[in-house]
Amino acid sequence: MANIILVTHWTGGDVYPFIRYGSLLHSEGHNVTIFTHCKYEPDALNSGLKFVAVDTPEEYEQISHDLYNLSDPFGNRDEYLNFHKTYHGKERLLREVGLIEKECSADTIIISRFRSSVSGQLVAEKNHLRYASLNLAPNFFSHMELHDQLFGSDFLEDINAARVALDLPKVNNWKDWLYSPKTILCGWPEWYATSDETWPEGAYMLGFFEDKKQREDNPPCLLPDTQALIDNAKAEGKKCIIITGGSSRLINKEFYNTAIDAVAMTGDAGFIVSPFEDLLPSPLPENIFWTPNAPMRAMMKVSDLIIHHGGIGTINEAVDNALPQVVLPHMADRPDNADRLFNMGIALKFPPKYWNPQLICDEIKGFLTDDTIALCEEYQLKNEAEYKAKKWLSIIDQLSIYELPKQEDDNRDNQLVDDSKSDISRKRMLELLKRKRMLSANDK
Repeated sequence: MANIILVTHWTGGDVYPFIRYGSLLHSEGHNVTIFTHCKYEPDALNSGLKFVAVDTPEEYEQISHDLYNLSDPFGNRDEYLNFHKTYHGKERLLREVGLIEKECSADTIIISRFRSSVSGQLVAEKNHLRYASLNLAPNFFSHMELHDQLFGSDFLEDINAARVALDLPKVNNWKDWLYSPKTILCGWPEWYATSDETWPEGAYMLGFFEDKKQREDNPPCLLPDTQALIDNAKAEGKKCIIITGGSSRLINKEFYNTAIDAVAMTGDAGFIVSPFEDLLPSPLPENIFWTPNAPMRAMMKVSDLIIHHGGIGTINEAVDNALPQVVLPHMADRPDNADRLFNMGIALKFPPKYWNPQLICDEIKGFLTDDTIALCEEYQLKNEAEYKAKKWLSIIDQLSIYELPKQEDDNRDNQLVDDSKSDISRKRMLELLKRKRMLSANDK
């Protein structure tokens, strides 16, 4: 059995899939260690994983506060780059490399989150270890060329500074380096997204990661007060609707106001699951209830609909429970995720331009039909079939030792840094992007 190291950063949506994957690998006898933020230590240990924190509680609190700087990379370029400089720059990379190397042995396999957790890729190259990166959403492939043009030279500067300190040769191009592993794992099934021209060679779809512990064990029960509210609502013939913006503050400020007002208008019972009470309006409507934490699987089993932000972890859980979805997406991979669900017929989508509570209320009423529920059950069965295939297990033995491919001369980086015309081109590209985003917001 292999010694497997998983490396990931940022929100619960970026961490919990790794914990689930680690738990599945551990159940097959592999020795699994996860490197991530200190907050997730109890969840990792409870899943049978070894755990190494990449930060202190104080550092985690700061990065949680700063994550919102990632919300608009094209509109707030400086904040976006400052975040990466602070949390993924040379000093952080070298610190993480040192932590990871302490857990390595000759049979180690490293799997790290695509694009953000490159410390794992550096360790694999330096120590000649088997390696793959893991992408959690197809949107990150489709935006790679764009991010490379706008930010690649800046990211490359910090990566090369770390590489020099590690006695590794500099690389010429950020995107090419990220695409250089022979295998890039994809944490979604083929029915969710299939390869297109933006995907790199070596992309391998594993499917969503089954929460085996929750599915096989008795899931945690809801708190008595929450269960009583649900029982009362159902006794009155009301539907139960979950509202959640995920596990981080990386959410549009109007998300909760819009979702809460829409559910209040339906007259059904709304259950907000969020640790951030300060993001919610006060007082809440009388048919809306808040809990800072609840076992989401147990909530979904007794609910009729979920309104959420478009995070792929929430999507996975909703599909597992055949639960119709309403997505209010904003930023990152969420609009792309919403488009996919909408095209499947298992979700409504509302871009920010359409965050009108009355509109959402009216469409919810027409959405919860037998046909919608039948489609949700169809995709639930498709996901079950993916779980049984265990693609996540068979790929482990196929991973190869990571070696940096031979690099061709590439002067683009120097041009981006030194040629003043590149700044003009970059500004024009950003302006075009902003206009394009405004136009796409008109498409529901």
